[in-house]
Parts: sequence; structure tokens; C-alpha cells
Amino acid sequence: MNGQKTDAHIGRNVRAIREIRGIKQGNLASALSYSQQKISKLEQAESIDENVLCRIADVLQVSVETIISFNQETVINNQVVSDTRHTNAMTAQADFKLFSKIMELYERLLESEKDKNLILATLKIQEEATLGVYSEDLHTVKKIA
Repeated sequence: MNGQKTDAHIGRNVRAIREIRGIKQGNLASALSYSQQKISKLEQAESIDENVLCRIADVLQVSVETIISFNQETVINNQVVSDTRHTNAMTAQADFKLFSKIMELYERLLESEKDKNLILATLKIQEEATLGVYSEDLHTVKKIA
């Protein structure tokens, strides 16, 4: 930009994009380490220094070109792409967390099954031993009788 004249009113474009993004003037000012009054003046300016415009674009998460050639459709498309990327990343993260939880539960189930099988095997051995003793006792009782 650097003093260049364009047909676009860059300050108004910044304000419109900021409002669409749901960012308050004070929050934009804080992110840029400016006062709210400076943001208000920038939004009233027809042109904005290129370095400042780059910083504003970063905070608003749009390209400088989007600000310069602002129209409602451009911002909506940019928002949709950004939201889609964010949603895809969140979905992948949620899928990974879900997969991790499923694996954790599966491993706990396997451990539980191993414990159950060990208990059943122990009970079977005890039962066989007990039945063997009873069988021997009955055999002894029959001999005595």
C-alpha cells in the first residue's frame, strides 16, 4: 500500500471483516498492541500501511488480498475454508481420542478376560481336587461299611 490510492476503502474493509469474524475493536487492538482509538482511526482510513495491514490480516485470519478486494462472498468463502480446515482437524483429533479410548477399553477387556480365565481354571482345579477327595472318602466309606 504505502500511500498508494486504490478504489477500495481499506479501513471499511477491515471493519467489515472484523465484524464478520466477531472480533471486537478492543480485541483487535490488544492483539496488535494498539489502542482501540488507533483501530477506530485505521478503520476510517482509505489506505493502511502495508506492514500494519499484514498484521491485521494475520489477526483476522484472512489474506491481505482478501482485505483489499473485500466483498461479502470472498469473506464467506474464506470463512468456510477456514472453518472446514478447523472442523477437519478437530474431527481427526476427536477420532484419534476415540480410537485411543477404544483401544484402552479393549486392552482392559482382554486383561479382564485373562483374569476371568485364570479364576475359572483355579476353580476347576479346586473342584477337581475337592471331588477327588470326596470320591476317595466315598470309596473309603464303602470299604468300611
